[in-house]
Amino acid sequence: MIENPEPRLNLCLKCRRRLLTCLCDLIKPFKTESRFIILMHPMEFKKEKVGTGRFSHLILENSEVLVDVGFDDNVRLIELLVDPDYESFVLYPGFETIDLGTSELKTKLTKKAQFFVIDGTWPCAKKMMKLTTRLHHLPRVSFQSDRVSEFKVKHQPLPGCLSTVESIHQVLLDLNRMGVEDTGAKHENLMDVFRHTVNQQIELARDPSRQGYRKKPFSLPEERKISKKWDNRLLFFKDSDE
Repeated sequence: MIENPEPRLNLCLKCRRRLLTCLCDLIKPFKTESRFIILMHPMEFKKEKVGTGRFSHLILENSEVLVDVGFDDNVRLIELLVDPDYESFVLYPGFETIDLGTSELKTKLTKKAQFFVIDGTWPCAKKMMKLTTRLHHLPRVSFQSDRVSEFKVKHQPLPGCLSTVESIHQVLLDLNRMGVEDTGAKHENLMDVFRHTVNQQIELARDPSRQGYRKKPFSLPEERKISKKWDNRLLFFKDSDE
């Protein structure tokens, strides 16, 4: 009698993607002076197809991932906020922000920078920001960019709206420009892995024999209909919002 073979795990325990789409061979971790804290929505944590926040963390050695919707009671977040070695900022749009396209951040820094990055859909990100009141007093940073998102499988609500990994990449570009970071070209690995995952998802969606992907190929961003809900949706968050 032939014994049943042991079940095989069809999941990479490092990048948490299926073995077919494992990214580990592409990931090239590197160090940064700045620290990136990725606040990830639980729904984003469960995603397997792209999950830009997760592989950003694997590439950035000086980074952490915290998963929740509201983080006010998160012990690790509280520890990070009082770390004497870092000065904290939150990467989030607003009406009053430090423009990373200028050198304003460099003039304000007295320690190493620590960036809190919210990883979720735009509606989820706004809710996370609203619920996490410990972030409200932090100075916000943003960038003025005409950069168009390369997230071909996802529609962005407004020009200049970027995915988590694209936003972190842009931050590193600006930090390098102002002399706060010196990563050479290592930060380009973020975009290399991102482009690979997007193209991979598009190719898998084109394969009619694969289950769990779309029944129809992805349409190009310019071919999609823009939902009318974006006209009335305010993406920015203010403390006075109700």
